[in-house]
Amino acid sequence: MAPFMSAHKIKRPVLLIHGEADNNAGTFPLQSERMHAALKGHGVTTRLVILPYESHGYSARESILHTLAETSEWLADHNK
Repeated sequence: MAPFMSAHKIKRPVLLIHGEADNNAGTFPLQSERMHAALKGHGVTTRLVILPYESHGYSARESILHTLAETSEWLADHNK
């Protein structure tokens, strides 16, 4: 809950990438969805990417390539 409670302090763009089937008790996908909503509510530029069928660590080639593409595009757009 700590990051969620501090969402109002974040001012820079944030890219959130999460596995849809994350089974780690401390990082359920709902947390990323809530953080994304909180950031948007505070006017922060944010993007949430949910990787289907992925758990806490991404293993599918498609997911890894998708993550790299999203990160590359995000950095190109927001690190000028």
